[in-house]
Amino acid sequence: MRLAQRAEFNSSKLFLLKMLVILLTALLGAILAVWLLGSTAFELEGIEFRAGLTPGRSGITELHFPPFGVVEAKTHQGPVKLVISLEQIRSDTLKSHIDNLPDQKQLVEQLQSSARNKIAVFALRQVAVAFLGAFLLVFLIWRPGLLKSLLYTTASTLILILILAGVFRSYDTAAFREPEYKGVLSMAPVAIKFASDSLSDLQKIRDNTRQIVSNLGLLFSSSNSLPVMANPEEQGQVVKILLVSDIHSNPVGIVLCKSLAARFKVDFLINAGDLTDMGSQLETGATQDLATVGVPQLFVGGNHDSPGTINFITALPDSQVLNGEMITLKGVKVLGFADPLSASTAVEYESPEAERESLKEQVSRIKEAVAAQGRPDILVVHNYRLGKEIAPLAGLVVAGHDHRIRIEEGPDGVFVDPGTTGASGLRGLYSEKGISYSAAIAYLLPGSGLLAVDMVQYNPVSHQFSLERQVFQSTESDLIPDRDADST
Repeated sequence: MRLAQRAEFNSSKLFLLKMLVILLTALLGAILAVWLLGSTAFELEGIEFRAGLTPGRSGITELHFPPFGVVEAKTHQGPVKLVISLEQIRSDTLKSHIDNLPDQKQLVEQLQSSARNKIAVFALRQVAVAFLGAFLLVFLIWRPGLLKSLLYTTASTLILILILAGVFRSYDTAAFREPEYKGVLSMAPVAIKFASDSLSDLQKIRDNTRQIVSNLGLLFSSSNSLPVMANPEEQGQVVKILLVSDIHSNPVGIVLCKSLAARFKVDFLINAGDLTDMGSQLETGATQDLATVGVPQLFVGGNHDSPGTINFITALPDSQVLNGEMITLKGVKVLGFADPLSASTAVEYESPEAERESLKEQVSRIKEAVAAQGRPDILVVHNYRLGKEIAPLAGLVVAGHDHRIRIEEGPDGVFVDPGTTGASGLRGLYSEKGISYSAAIAYLLPGSGLLAVDMVQYNPVSHQFSLERQVFQSTESDLIPDRDADST
């Protein structure tokens, strides 16, 4: 009798233990499904995010801002980590916000309303995914039948809902008043004050840039009083080329490109690289307006660009990426080479020795290409050090990287550095004196060479604008009438 009771008791224990194990299996399936499949993409006022839940140390929320780093704070109770990643800012929305800064109160209300709807969708997705994951794992491992599988699944899903309800009930957004920063964002405590002070300045810079460039025609008309070569565009079939570099994701730099292209009536544009800071999709979204410049564009990748940047430029209408193949545009032969770092996500070399070795390899490659394809009219690279090394290989060599606009004339050609058309990007706003937006316009006569170069600079802090034209004597002597001959 006792043996029978003991056997029945043990059988009950085993049954209860089995039920508990199956329930834990279902709970594990629910957790794994939420972790692996619960990630949800959503859009909030044109900004695309992705949110997901993972098992983690108590109560952490991580905000990922690629490629800059992570912001985290202890926001809730429970062994769950909430991870939210910024995926993309839609360029049309970014431009709309730059042009029409919304009222802060209205923006907050819109965000709160949208956020509540997105949170509800996110929560429902987690429940659905948890239910599916629990059911599949229980059914595949234990095969208790459909009804029992559904019962275990429902029980485990309810447990998970209770856990998540505790998480959301205890959630405190105020925890982000004292967050922790990782990556580049570790500089955020200092940068936040800077950003608050400078966003209004960026709006003023944008407005001032448009107004100044809109009046360029008046400034150019005064050039009629200069000597004969003040108007090189009158010397036959002159080709006008806008030279830009180092925009660094600055939307104001794109405004400058469009305005200069229109006012100078250039034939095409050459971009010497560093369109972005980190080569991310988020940054290229801020430069979508390049598609509206209105002239053909030639581009070489810089060290701050990436394969994603190259793909973005390739997809733009009437744009070409140069990397070792000669092309002819408007009768001008152009040869360009990308910075090797543009083929990766790195922005600098591991050591000075590695950089020097890469420079030697690039010089050798370019010399071989020129020997095989012929001397170009224009040779384009990103790094000014490389540009100076190869200056004798073309009539005009264009390079940037150091953000210093200048022209250097040598015995075999001219070196032009357009400086930084994006004023070093948002980093330039840190400078008390301000970093100038700059570009250059080259005037070439196919078959005769470079006639002149205009250097354009605008400093948003001092509000100083300058246009300087340099004429090259080697071509001037061929095109200016001989005064002695006229007098005879």
